[in-house]
Amino acid sequence: MKINRLLLLEGKEETYEEDIDFSSYPFNPTHVRNIPFCHCQIKAVDYGDILRVIFHIKAQVIAACSYTLEDVPLEINIDDELSFSDQEGDEELIYEPNNIIDLDPHILSLIFAKIPIKVVKPGAKLPEDGQGYSIISEDEYYEKQSQKKNSAWDILDSIPIEEENK
Repeated sequence: MKINRLLLLEGKEETYEEDIDFSSYPFNPTHVRNIPFCHCQIKAVDYGDILRVIFHIKAQVIAACSYTLEDVPLEINIDDELSFSDQEGDEELIYEPNNIIDLDPHILSLIFAKIPIKVVKPGAKLPEDGQGYSIISEDEYYEKQSQKKNSAWDILDSIPIEEENK
């Protein structure tokens, strides 16, 4: 979805609506595998130096379960707002020097912000410990790492040190 700022009348709200195809985007198969459906409705107002865009996004996302790596369908609904400027310096505005603004990357980032980091399929459980491996929590892992010694340096404890008398 693209907006041409030159076609917007200053201070007048314009509404755009479009289905966006993200099938050509490369996704990480261990987190988000696909976005088969995304419908976006936006309201854009150009204030001269600032373009304000209000997003209403409905998307279906196929994510990977953190426990089983099976597909988990998620319904995402977003109501958010972004502001763009063609002048650098303001940290609250997204710098966009071009008159034609491609909103697809911004829409994708809004969708990703709504997806939980740890997606768990309903009813999925952590695998059990097995032969040669164990399942531990992140806290248990860091506790074990902090108690682990480096055996390469342990040999230094057994070397006698002669003190010089001056």
